[in-house]
Amino acid sequence: MKLAAICGSPHKGNTFEILGMLAQAHPEVDFKILMLSELDLKDCFGCYSCIDNGEESCPHQDDRDVIIEAMEAADGVIFASPTYARTVSALMKKFVERTSFLAHRPIFFGKSAMALAPCAGFGADLTCKYLTEHFTQYGFNFVPSVELMVARKTKNETDHNRSLALAAYEKLMGAIRSNEIIYPSLNQLVYFNIFKSISEWNKLKGWADHEFYHDKQDFYYDVKIPFWKKKMAKWISGRTIKKMKTESR
Repeated sequence: MKLAAICGSPHKGNTFEILGMLAQAHPEVDFKILMLSELDLKDCFGCYSCIDNGEESCPHQDDRDVIIEAMEAADGVIFASPTYARTVSALMKKFVERTSFLAHRPIFFGKSAMALAPCAGFGADLTCKYLTEHFTQYGFNFVPSVELMVARKTKNETDHNRSLALAAYEKLMGAIRSNEIIYPSLNQLVYFNIFKSISEWNKLKGWADHEFYHDKQDFYYDVKIPFWKKKMAKWISGRTIKKMKTESR
């Protein structure tokens, strides 16, 4: 089994140490920690080129694709970020910005993931929420996230964090081993309908999205969707699309 951990800490502190502890828990697992601080990630220009013209058209030449390839090669991914100012670190946010085209054209369906957020004060819940909601749009199936308080560094706190992190890690391992069919949530269906509609009425400028969606029907992959769920998703997305078209005129 292969696991990739994307670490958004600027140094090898609490977040890195917890990931290292998880790596030692199952020595048979090929556990790779990617420190964003040690990789070359340029600042996103917000030029939209990756979304409109394909990710290969990005003006930057950095390690973005190295990280994506590591996630593709892994059976599961851990997104780990310390909580700074009640949200993810600047490094993790940069990674999100550099890979945001994957929210338009997701490729990680059938792959399990976990969010991990050490925190010395407040906001770990918001960090995990951000990581889970964003990377779910890339196709990942998330197991319950883990929030860890690292304020006092006492033995009791360290042991408690170890127990919480290992329990979440075991759930991730179990999800990977299960190979169960993942049925899309209502939110995922809504996002799919919105992006597919945008790709149709913006196909000249955003040809990359149009190429990605033109042969897809009800979802990104073939799966049986209940009639009521399909209709509800189309109704919700239809209201959003109508508003977007009105505002763009």
